[in-house]
Amino acid sequence: MFENDILVAGADPGFGAIKLDIGDTKILFPAVICNGSERIFSTLGKTEPDKGTEIEKQVSSLDVIVRNNSSGVERHYFMGSLAESLNPKEAHYCWDEDKSTDEEAMALLIVALALAQPYPKTNIYLGTGVPVKFYAPLKDKYEAELKGSFSVTFLSGPFKGQTRSMNILRSRVLPQSYGVYIKETITEKAQPINPKLLGGYVVVIDPGFRTTDIATFYDGIMLDPPNSFSIEKGLQWAYAGVAEKLKEMTNDHTNPIETDDKELDKVFRVNKGLYPWNNGAIDLNPVMKKMLSQLAADISREVMKTLKPMAGRIHTVLVAGKVGEMVFEYLNLENKVLIDDPQFGNATGFRIMAANLVHNLTRKVNVD
Repeated sequence: MFENDILVAGADPGFGAIKLDIGDTKILFPAVICNGSERIFSTLGKTEPDKGTEIEKQVSSLDVIVRNNSSGVERHYFMGSLAESLNPKEAHYCWDEDKSTDEEAMALLIVALALAQPYPKTNIYLGTGVPVKFYAPLKDKYEAELKGSFSVTFLSGPFKGQTRSMNILRSRVLPQSYGVYIKETITEKAQPINPKLLGGYVVVIDPGFRTTDIATFYDGIMLDPPNSFSIEKGLQWAYAGVAEKLKEMTNDHTNPIETDDKELDKVFRVNKGLYPWNNGAIDLNPVMKKMLSQLAADISREVMKTLKPMAGRIHTVLVAGKVGEMVFEYLNLENKVLIDDPQFGNATGFRIMAANLVHNLTRKVNVD
């Protein structure tokens, strides 16, 4: 979304996936990365997908060089599903809590922005978020670090040979669940869209890969801890339970299956929960269902325990995120509502927040 030649973007760089929203374009890919290398055998055969938009095809072929133009440091990476395919041993999630100083996490974000920008060179105003429990210690650091000049060169896919440069002018950081609340309550021009949510008690539940963020709002204001908090449980916890069960199911064999969350994430994302084995496949969906219902029970219990004093007055519980969508039916909470496009709840909210800030700045300039 352009405002006065500035691209306004909302980014939600989660532990499991990178989500980016610029209004008319959304970018999504697994937050998996490894060092790039020369491709010899992997260029043989049909590696490029033939379905989808140009961007979707490019997202599945992220062989890139990311350059920090200020420091001159340049790195070659494989990212997303390409990293999983070409280097499954070294491909990993970006686990660092502080993504602002983690070079790989920053590279994933820069590549998402490069994919979305419509011109070779762009000025960007970025809205993003951090988990509720890290907001106080990390907000200022994020806003200071997440800016500067970067460029991305694509080495494969439809954008092969193209270099896209960006200048991140400013970043504004919010607690993660706040993005969801903004998306559900205001427009880019700060017009209210759901007055009911701006009054009384509203709770946002945003389960992620490693943590679940809970934010409580009263009359449109986000309440401080303990009413807004993080639970150390998310999809990764469910995957750990599935991995344990899979090992148990194959225990009688010479090589029982030992797997991890990265492999299971791919099994559920790409293989629809079927784990290839022997002459067929093991259906892990029933086990996953059980783990998700347990995760939902734990989240429901923690929410009700912590918010007990106001429990009867909560008129809406907004549930967001891809994991939120997966556990929604199992949540034992009254007045629960699954938001539209739950996976992009935060990214869209962060974009709306950034657009409001740019709008206010330009209005101020025009008035002055």
